[in-house]
Amino acid sequence: MDMKKVLLVDDDEVIHGLIDASLSKHSSVFELVHAFDVKTAMNTLEKGDISLIVTDLVMPGKDGFQLLSYLHENHPDTPCIVMTSYELPELENRLSGRVFQIFKKPVASQELAEAIIRGLKSQNKKSDLGEFSVVGIVQLMETEGTTCRLDVHKCSDHRDIDLCIEQHCKEFRGSLFLVQGTIYDAVCGRSVGEEAALKLLSMEGVQVSSCLLDGKNIVRRVHKSNQNLLISAMIQKDHQCVEELTDELPQQQKLLDEGIRLCERLEFSAAQKPLMAFIKENRKNALGWLWLSRSVTDLKKIKAALAEAYRLEPEHTEITEEVEKARLLGNAPPDVKISRCPFCYAPMELHRPLCPCCKASVLTESSTLAKIDFYAVEQRLVRPAAVRFEKVLAAEVNPKILFYAGVAYLNLNDFDKALTYFDLLMPIIQVDSRYQKVADQVTQIVDYIASHQRLEEQGEQPHVAKEKNQLIDNQGNRRTVLVVEDSPTTRKVIKMTLQSGGFRVIEAVDGVEALSKLNDNKPDMVLLDIMLPKIDGYKLLSILKKNGETKDIPVVMLTSKNRILDKVKGHLSSASAYLTKPFKPAELINVVNGILDKISGDTSAA
Repeated sequence: MDMKKVLLVDDDEVIHGLIDASLSKHSSVFELVHAFDVKTAMNTLEKGDISLIVTDLVMPGKDGFQLLSYLHENHPDTPCIVMTSYELPELENRLSGRVFQIFKKPVASQELAEAIIRGLKSQNKKSDLGEFSVVGIVQLMETEGTTCRLDVHKCSDHRDIDLCIEQHCKEFRGSLFLVQGTIYDAVCGRSVGEEAALKLLSMEGVQVSSCLLDGKNIVRRVHKSNQNLLISAMIQKDHQCVEELTDELPQQQKLLDEGIRLCERLEFSAAQKPLMAFIKENRKNALGWLWLSRSVTDLKKIKAALAEAYRLEPEHTEITEEVEKARLLGNAPPDVKISRCPFCYAPMELHRPLCPCCKASVLTESSTLAKIDFYAVEQRLVRPAAVRFEKVLAAEVNPKILFYAGVAYLNLNDFDKALTYFDLLMPIIQVDSRYQKVADQVTQIVDYIASHQRLEEQGEQPHVAKEKNQLIDNQGNRRTVLVVEDSPTTRKVIKMTLQSGGFRVIEAVDGVEALSKLNDNKPDMVLLDIMLPKIDGYKLLSILKKNGETKDIPVVMLTSKNRILDKVKGHLSSASAYLTKPFKPAELINVVNGILDKISGDTSAA
């Protein structure tokens, strides 16, 4: 029997070493193969002997999202386990159906090993069901109450689906996920859930194969009954028959979709080419003119495109709103330099700090931070932009979109979510000199968030807080806190919060640096993140408590998780307290002061 091969894809050599060592006891079951970037992973997959993949999402060059797309198109039968610290709302839901299991870093070795073994077992030989309508096969599976994945191909060259997969045929359409015969989820290209299910159910003359699954790992995104879906699919198929009378329409639709996609990624110049090509063949399409108006930055062209869109559909709400946005420029000269608001797409004068339409700050310069008026911002225009950015980020790691997602939530006065995106952005841009200006901006934004949160909770004016901090500085006996946190944004917020509370702060980005700092300083307290590179928080805590010189230093564990298991570990590991991120500045100050005051009181009593 051939040894199963598991491909580990991660750019961190330390992760490779740790996982290799922790899974060595399973070497009789599977062999671990290593790839440090997506390109190498793809080359390894081309050899055709990989049974399962374990991958990170955020990597230099091509990222994990691109690897997942490649897998879905070329190796749909290969189970994939994702382990990542990349946390976005709906991420797990969006990846459902594309991956076997998702873990948040750090991953317990036993949990990972068990997931790998389950994934390998799920790789039973697929049953080729031949060339049938998808509807007929779903009805058969419903009768038998089968829990499985149905893979749909449409290939004119290969009647054998195994041959189709082996030769990486590009005609792979998608998958339906059934639990006891009921459709729970579907994936078809970029579509998921009900939309994808209807597309697949309307297909005929396709190759379909089935693979048995464990229904526990399937997230339900389709909530209609099979019968309801089948009826809707039949109606959709009738519409498709009419549309297929011309071969040009699908290609034209692709041009419009591509233009919209590029606008959503804020690549307005690139969007102009497909949109112009679409308009050339579809001059009576008002939506095409609308999106073209959003992609150009010449005032005369903006007004001309909007005028055409309005002439075609004067009652269209989006078009009338866009006309009003253009009017906000007033009597600006025709040659004025125009940019687009990243949130509401309104045209605005270049370098203007606030959008005249949605009133949000576009933060072209960090000096405009103070001009943000949270009460004036039009949330109905900015909030949909935040959702739009999330959709883009669910498919790719895009630094520009990460920045504006953070800025969107900053304008919405949601500092916790803003920091989530800046936290993801900083490690990417800090190693690339092209983003130096952006990195400086983000640093100043984080400073602003930290100070603004603290002052808001205290209800103090800035000059009052400044005088208060000066008094604390003059005391000369400030207590010292060592902050061990690998996230630069979170570390910055914690530092500023503690400093505003009168503490002296020492920083360390990982466990190794923390041990070095402890050799030079003996802090009054340690704030210790659980998820750290090189040495994780639990291991570092164990080292501190075994050392005679550091065993009495109180330690507060910090984590972005909120699972009962982590809380139990935190209490059992002799930590003084457990604090779940994100936390409010006042909460952090209260915890730190409470522990240190208790220790001081106990010492005095003794």
